[in-house]
Amino acid sequence: MKKLMSIILISSLLLTVGCSSSDNSEKKEEDVKKYKIGITQLIEHPALDDARKGFEEELKAKGIDAEIIYKNAQGDVATATTIAQGFTDEKVDLIYSISTTSTQAAKQVTNNIPIVFSAVTDPVKSELEGENITGVSDKTPIKEQLELFNKLQDGIKKIGIIYSTSETNSQIQVADAKEASKEIGLEIVDIGINNINDMPQAIDALIGKCDGVYVITDNLVAKSLDLLTSKVNSAKKVLIMSYVDSSTSSQNVLLANGVSYVDFGKQAGDMAAKILLEGVKPSSIPVGYADRTYNTVSMKIVKDLGLDENNPIIKEAQKIE
Repeated sequence: MKKLMSIILISSLLLTVGCSSSDNSEKKEEDVKKYKIGITQLIEHPALDDARKGFEEELKAKGIDAEIIYKNAQGDVATATTIAQGFTDEKVDLIYSISTTSTQAAKQVTNNIPIVFSAVTDPVKSELEGENITGVSDKTPIKEQLELFNKLQDGIKKIGIIYSTSETNSQIQVADAKEASKEIGLEIVDIGINNINDMPQAIDALIGKCDGVYVITDNLVAKSLDLLTSKVNSAKKVLIMSYVDSSTSSQNVLLANGVSYVDFGKQAGDMAAKILLEGVKPSSIPVGYADRTYNTVSMKIVKDLGLDENNPIIKEAQKIE
């Protein structure tokens, strides 16, 4: 009888422990909040896609369970505003805005929902400051990049830039390039375009006025990168791109010196985690900047232009054969 009572007691205890364990497990599952995050991107482009990829990867790494609502404005400013307004109507927990225009649209419609941005060159000049905003700037070392032209080929004096007149981000870069060029004895020749249809004529005009071409982070220009590189390479002129992306178009770029947009996305994801999981105010998180740049070089274009393959810049860069 004593043995039977002992068995019953032990069984009861095991059942109690099992129920308690089950209850705790259920409570833990209930405690894990599922967040709703809206991602607004101005245009489809490998660099911007990389920024989105890095962000989502970092969210997973931080253990954030999120419903991602991704919207692309296809380059239209009005659509970017509509997307941002839709996110506020859905009461998302956070907006991740990729590009200056997308961030400006988000700021315009909400001062409550946290906004984390990336692919914004100058948050201050673009008036992207506020209690609910922080993010990662893709500002590149323009002066150092312009200095690369004469390190690759002697005698370059005029650097051509094509940019979209509707992008604040691009206007800032052109102004910064003009300022930097004065310090190093170069001249910037710039041509502004209103839409994609202006590109062929603008490229032809630019090639006739410059010794080399500098590709800034401009969304409209990015859509025509293949056309731009093809014409510049045919004209046997040096082209340097101010960012690095994962697109196959990079095979036609002589030299890309820039930052990793995947890294930008991961930095932004880390900021989002602090806001969502720790309750940190966006304005308490300083804007992030790249701490290093990468060089990639197309060996095919190096050979086509007859450049010195033993040049330290070419020799030490990541090669694209």
